[in-house]
Amino acid sequence: MVSHSGPKKFALFLLCCMGNLLSSHMLSILRPDAKDQQKIIKELQYLSKILLEEYREAEKGVPESTKYTLPCSTSDPHPSNNINSSAILPYFQGIKQHINNKSVVDEITGQLKKLVSQDTSEINVSVPTDPFERKCFILAILQQFAKCVDGKAMNSEDQKART
Repeated sequence: MVSHSGPKKFALFLLCCMGNLLSSHMLSILRPDAKDQQKIIKELQYLSKILLEEYREAEKGVPESTKYTLPCSTSDPHPSNNINSSAILPYFQGIKQHINNKSVVDEITGQLKKLVSQDTSEINVSVPTDPFERKCFILAILQQFAKCVDGKAMNSEDQKART
């Protein structure tokens, strides 16, 4: 038997290693540019208002709650980059089954995924099991998300006006 441990095997090894390295770096390059991020935030702004209005209409009488908080911002100094999509995404995945308009939730999660940076850890969100508490939780998350994306859109427009 002849051993095939020559240059072909080494080249294959390098190709595999470099392929993984390049693909991991390409993910960060594929993140939308500032202009596309602004479009995504504007879309999120529109979708969040729809979802919040529909939820308020369907769940009349649910009081506002400050008991629950949505981690809206990251430490990135650029307004369009500092939406904490990695942390917000699990909240929408958690509340999806309790919302009537799942297609809007799917659109929101799709847009948030476009903004997620690759080096994020998985966050677990516990949705309350008590029906009343769950409704308060969902309303609080939807309200905070709407304020979050409204603030990001305003900040980026202010920044554009200054330049």
